Amino acid sequence: MEKKLFLFDVDGTLFDNANKCIRPLTVKALKKLYEKGHEIVIATGRAYFMLEALDEIKPLISHYILINGQHVIANGKVIYEDTISKEALDNLVSSLRELDIVYGFEGAHSEAISAINEEVKDTFEELDLNLPPKNKDYHEEEKVHQMWCFCSPEQVKILEAKNPEFAFLKWLSAGYDIIKKGQSKGKGLMKLLKHLNKTTDDVVAFGDGDNDIEMLETAGLGIAMGNATEDLKRVSDYITKSVGEDGIYYALKHFKYI
Repeated sequence: MEKKLFLFDVDGTLFDNANKCIRPLTVKALKKLYEKGHEIVIATGRAYFMLEALDEIKPLISHYILINGQHVIANGKVIYEDTISKEALDNLVSSLRELDIVYGFEGAHSEAISAINEEVKDTFEELDLNLPPKNKDYHEEEKVHQMWCFCSPEQVKILEAKNPEFAFLKWLSAGYDIIKKGQSKGKGLMKLLKHLNKTTDDVVAFGDGDNDIEMLETAGLGIAMGNATEDLKRVSDYITKSVGEDGIYYALKHFKYI
């Protein structure tokens, strides 16, 4: 069988957030892909230092598309990295503060949050992540790849109008990743393919969120989890079962990859 690149989003796709684990059948499926010589790629909004939840499968992983495509690692080497300008960050932070929105910063090696409330605590517990340190001025000292916030759809419309250079990508109930327009997991995938001298036909991608749309559109085969957003399902080639129903395993069986 032709060797493929299998891309997996983390939260809600590879990682079962409700049970805080990678399900046993998912691990079994990844091991079978690895044994067949396929390459496993993680494509996530998380930075590498936030991937402790994947420790048991890291020996199986070849490449990483991190921070929604803005930090790409191939065979242990950083091949692409992009950050947000200080001016754009200043304007965005000002807009967030005007609306009294809790926001966070994500760099390649660290993160910070403006404030900690119950919603923040509950979300980080669901993601099985440690709470970031509080530092509302993180961007004054550190490089920032993306921001995120907790807000309403109505507040997002206000933020988009004031900050047209940013895209707001929904995750979980009230969370949004904030990245530069033109950046995406799909763009990160193209950087990886160029580096590896591969084509989109070599790619099978799994996801569940709006930040996976470009990735699934770019992949030769795009698979949405049963728990995916409706927008992602619309662009997918196939909809599998939910993460809690071992959707990755059953999709790979369906297409006879394992």
